[in-house]
Amino acid sequence: MENQNFLATGTEVENNRQTKPSPGSFSPQPPRKRKSKLPLIIGIFLVGFIAAGLIGLAIANAVLDGQYKDKIEPGVSISGVYVGEMNRAQAREALDKQVADFTTHPVLLQFQDKKWQPTLEQLGAEFNFDTSLDTAFSYGKSGDFVKDSRLYKLMSPETHNVPLELMVNETKLRGYLSDISDRIRRDPIEPNVQLNGAQVVLTEGKIGFNVDYNRTLEDIKKSLVTLKTNDQNLLQVGDVSPVIATQEFTDFKNKLSAVVATPVIIKFKDKNWTFDQNQLANMIKVTRSTNPADTKHFSFTLDKKPVETLIKGLTTSINQEAKSATLGWENGKVIAKTPSLDGQQLVVDRSIDEVVKQILDPTSTTRTADLVVDVKEPEISSTNLDKLGIKEVIGEGVSSFVGSAYERSTNIKVGAGYLNGKFIRPHTVFSFLDSIGLISQSRGYVNGYAIIADQTVPDVGGGICQVSTTTFRAAFYAGLPIVERNAHAYRVSWYEEMNEPVGFDAAVYQPGVDMKFENNTDFWMYLEAQVSNGKLYVRLYGLKNPGQTVDLVSAGISNVTPPLPDRIEVDKTLLPGQRKQVDYARKGLTTNITRVVKVNGTEVKRDEFPTRFQSWANIIKVGPAPAPTATPDPNAPGATTPAPNPTTAGGDNLPTTAAPPAPTPTPKK
Repeated sequence: MENQNFLATGTEVENNRQTKPSPGSFSPQPPRKRKSKLPLIIGIFLVGFIAAGLIGLAIANAVLDGQYKDKIEPGVSISGVYVGEMNRAQAREALDKQVADFTTHPVLLQFQDKKWQPTLEQLGAEFNFDTSLDTAFSYGKSGDFVKDSRLYKLMSPETHNVPLELMVNETKLRGYLSDISDRIRRDPIEPNVQLNGAQVVLTEGKIGFNVDYNRTLEDIKKSLVTLKTNDQNLLQVGDVSPVIATQEFTDFKNKLSAVVATPVIIKFKDKNWTFDQNQLANMIKVTRSTNPADTKHFSFTLDKKPVETLIKGLTTSINQEAKSATLGWENGKVIAKTPSLDGQQLVVDRSIDEVVKQILDPTSTTRTADLVVDVKEPEISSTNLDKLGIKEVIGEGVSSFVGSAYERSTNIKVGAGYLNGKFIRPHTVFSFLDSIGLISQSRGYVNGYAIIADQTVPDVGGGICQVSTTTFRAAFYAGLPIVERNAHAYRVSWYEEMNEPVGFDAAVYQPGVDMKFENNTDFWMYLEAQVSNGKLYVRLYGLKNPGQTVDLVSAGISNVTPPLPDRIEVDKTLLPGQRKQVDYARKGLTTNITRVVKVNGTEVKRDEFPTRFQSWANIIKVGPAPAPTATPDPNAPGATTPAPNPTTAGGDNLPTTAAPPAPTPTPKK
């Protein structure tokens, strides 16, 4: 800071001017009528007298002025030190004598048992004597002839006090005070909060003190201008409060205490996990700022890693795929053979946020965080089987296989067993072949007879078409959309045993030739297949469409064609001369079945199921002709071995008393 100049006035003496009373005024007398010479004489005398007086005064003034040519005018002081009638050296000596003690120890600075009496120089102050002396010598030399005349000054004496100019280097003064401050200062102690385990440890703040620079500076400046040693202590010391207010400290302490006061429990269903107080305290880091510009000086952060580790580790015990109940049928209703299982997926990020929220929320009373888990209900819930909608029979198919060969009967029963108990999801297509699985001996099927190309030959699973036909009839009467239905190659009498119309059948052959229908409802369906007294019953359970009826309309038989000519084929597996009939002749024909679906008596749908049965030939297998040199075996059979009465895909054996009808082209099973 730049030097500052102060005018030290000392003991001021008021300027006094002694003035003589001004001469009185008088009124002139009226002129006389007679002129007299006496006044003229008197006037001339007076003028001479005045002129002589003025000349005398001028001479006297010059003599007196000469006495103060190199001296200060009488009555002049500098900051209370009289220097009138003194030359410059005398005046300077008088000033030096006056400020000698003041220069050595102008002020007293004291704190407790410490005392400082700095010199004027240590305080960064010095007098400007020359300027003050110049001002004192210039007094009385204003250039005004009258006022500067010695006679005027004698007639009107006055005093004049010139202030002594004092220059203070405030930077140096502050530096001196700063040195004192370093010796006596006590910094405030900021309050602090720490965690020792789960215990909140508090350190109270304390007030400090330091030199009050501004007040001390002002007091020193005021004292210096007096030019008198001041024995009164001028050192001002003020309290220095901690930056952190008591209220902020208290609020933070209460908040931190609440965070570690009780455990945080993490819950999911009947399971729970806990972060105890010590674990919570280990996750917390307290920070403190003493920057006065900060609005908040205490804060703490939470290390989320322990929370993340725990939550991520719970995925293996919580996550699971949804599992539908295994359904069964008992006493005419659906039952759960095994319970369903909800799917669960732990939402890691949101669960971590919930736990952290509970840890950091001092207002929470429960201190419990529920894990965020996405729950997916299984397709079939064992707790709500009624939701499936399987309540009643919506369609039934019946067919008879009385008189069938053992092989055919066996395959019908095995196929019905695999079909029974199948559940059909809403808005899905049911595949007969998919539902019964692979047709093989390892799964209980035996050799029957099946139509392959233009022949009826032994094949595993012969007779399975009776199961597919009966299932087709159940879907037909349920009014469900038929996605795929294939007729047999030729007319099969098994499917007319109960006076069913011609062509009311559905052939299958694995792989590729299937019978399919669609569950186009919003509810599940159940397939029940039962064999009783030579009859096969297939029932579809679901939820009826209110007011729906299904009618079958048969168009009868048309376009009848005669059987094909007999075919004789050599079979090397037969003995020479042996004959075996493997197929029977059947007429070809055309037929059509119409399904009419009504709701409350109004037709809503009509489906056509046309069939073209092929003409079929008697097929006779014969053994190869004997070699010319060969001797016939007398024990070899000479008659033709009759073939079994085959029918269709899967070996639908005909009863021996019936002549079976003819098939359509395309191999089927």
